[in-house]
Amino acid sequence: MPARRAALVAFVAMSAAGCTRGDEEPPPPREFSELQVTVDLDAVAPGGVDVVGLEPTDDGALVLLADTADPAVGHLAPLTADGLGEVRRIDGVGTELLVTPDGTALVVGPDRITSLPADGDPTVTEVVLEELAAAALSPDGRRLYAATADRLVGLDPRTGETTAETDLGEGLTVAALEAGPDGPVALLSDARAPDLADVAVLGTWDEDLREPELVELAPDRPASIPSALRLADDGTAVATLTAGSGDDPFRVVVVKDGEVTASHAVPGTDRTPADLAVSPDGRVAYLPVAGFEVESGVITLDLAGGEQLADARLCEGQATFGRVALSGDRLTVIGSCISSEAASTTAFVVR
Repeated sequence: MPARRAALVAFVAMSAAGCTRGDEEPPPPREFSELQVTVDLDAVAPGGVDVVGLEPTDDGALVLLADTADPAVGHLAPLTADGLGEVRRIDGVGTELLVTPDGTALVVGPDRITSLPADGDPTVTEVVLEELAAAALSPDGRRLYAATADRLVGLDPRTGETTAETDLGEGLTVAALEAGPDGPVALLSDARAPDLADVAVLGTWDEDLREPELVELAPDRPASIPSALRLADDGTAVATLTAGSGDDPFRVVVVKDGEVTASHAVPGTDRTPADLAVSPDGRVAYLPVAGFEVESGVITLDLAGGEQLADARLCEGQATFGRVALSGDRLTVIGSCISSEAASTTAFVVR
């Protein structure tokens, strides 16, 4: 090959490599600042509904509701930018909602796994999950993890067969459960020290549920109460908790590779966020907040420095918020605005 042509080929190769080295600035994180639509979920049933679960989907979110008048009756419905989609009735509603990579909804617990494909009839698999506290699905959808009062169990979601099992250990209870590519991650309350108050810890297992790695989330405080947990794509864990009763007790804590890498006060709120969402790259968290010093809505929080990057007002006055689901450029928050009118269970879709 002539020297000039070889040099040109080498230059092109180097230029192409430079485009993928990762030394370019990543795009700015998504900031949510505009309320797009609200959906009255209580309208699904004459006596109103209770929210059982909320999970993201490709075009929005899927919500599982229990009929307030008859809690054994459930309603599964998609939430999109256009509002509430077709509602499907479920008899014998469970306690946990999960969604597989192909869009199939799994309603779990306490004695069954109900599989509801987007198109097709539901199928029921019998299981025994007494006192089910939380459930999570591996990213590939092949393994279901379930936490009960004293155990952590791995299941095949298609057959219900137990694939792994372990005791949590005396004094450990699960507040929230997520699943990463290597196994389950649990936000726990640890009451094992008899002379100390309970503390919030993060537990990480492999897929065979061998001895967990435990990390205390607020070691500077004598007591802490766990609230919610989410994982970024790389397994970075982000949790919310209450750390004692001093200044700035409500925190967002980041754990990566078995160490606490950041701990930030939740700006202005007077209660722990009941749920949160985390961007896939783990750079920001989306937190529904309410309190006398903040507008009732959702904030975008930078997880590296703790700065609030954006906010979206969801209610004019006080509010109470629950579950959150992030799907691309859309965030769904479940809650109720508190006003002189009767509170209604509402889905807020934010962009």
